[in-house]
Amino acid sequence: MSVVDAAWVPDDDPERDWSIAFALAAEWVDDRCHKEGSSAVLVTNALGDFGMPEMRAFETRHTRTSRRAGNARRVRGVGPVLAYVPDADDLDFALGLARASSIAVVESVAFPVLGWASFLGAVNLVSDEPTPSLPDAVAHAVDRLKFYGNNGFGDSFGKSRAKAVLAELRATDDLDRDLLVSAVLGAGLSSRAAKALSRLVDKL
Repeated sequence: MSVVDAAWVPDDDPERDWSIAFALAAEWVDDRCHKEGSSAVLVTNALGDFGMPEMRAFETRHTRTSRRAGNARRVRGVGPVLAYVPDADDLDFALGLARASSIAVVESVAFPVLGWASFLGAVNLVSDEPTPSLPDAVAHAVDRLKFYGNNGFGDSFGKSRAKAVLAELRATDDLDRDLLVSAVLGAGLSSRAAKALSRLVDKL
C-alpha cells in the first residue's frame, strides 16, 4: 500500500530560510497526526544537530530516525513522516515508513523531487495547491518503467526495456532525468532502481 497523502516544500526560493521550509512541513505533518491519531517520524540524512529550533521542537513532540541509524534509533512506520532534504536513498527509506500513512518532504536542489510530487499529486505547501500532474508522455513512461524495474534494472531484460522507454522520451524531447528519477520513486520503485535509471539516462 502506498502513502495516502503527500505534501512538499519545493526548494524554489534561495531567500527562503530552511527553518521556514521545515516549519511549513512540520505544521502539515502535525495536522496529519491529529487526523490519523498517531505520532510522526522525522527522517534526516544524519542524526546530528542541524541548528534549527523548529526541528528540535518537532523531534521532542515526535520521533527522529535516519537510514544510517543504529538499531536503537530505528523505528517502524507508525504514522506520518517528515523527510528533510532527502536524497534518493533517504526518500525511499522515508516512503517505506510512511506506507499507508502520510509524508511531507522538504526538498533540496541537490535532489529535486518534483517528479515524485507530481506523480502523487502532493500539495505544494508554499502555494497551498496540488502539484500539477506529470506530462502524459512522462506518466506513461513511469508506468512502463515501474513494470520493468522490479529488479532495479539490473537484469538485461529490464535494462533493455528501460533504454527503449528512455529513447522514446528523448525522441519527443520529454526526457527530464531529475523529473523521471523522483517520479519512479513515487511510483514505488526502489532507490536502487531510481539510481540505475539515472545512470542509463546519462549514458544515452
